[in-house]
Amino acid sequence: MLFATIRRGKNTGLRLFPHRFDDDRFRVVLGRSGPYIPVADERDIPSYLANGYSLSMSGGADERTPRLIRPRSIRGWDGSLLWPPRPVPRRPDLTPSASK
Repeated sequence: MLFATIRRGKNTGLRLFPHRFDDDRFRVVLGRSGPYIPVADERDIPSYLANGYSLSMSGGADERTPRLIRPRSIRGWDGSLLWPPRPVPRRPDLTPSASK
């Protein structure tokens, strides 16, 4: 389940969930001013998040105005798809060799 938590303001701690609009679809946007893309199935949302799209989310039952939430603030999906992990530096082999 995808969710985000408000960290500032009077609604601190409120959980946000993907907002389902009147057409029974979710909306993702690349940037704030870009056109939105309607997404019919919630299972398709993580692939958009992995490509940097923001998701319209709201407080669930209270039907507040949806907010655009960036992928890095959304929990419940594999965020490792967004940024590849850093390579681990290799250490030199410190074990004594048997060739001595």
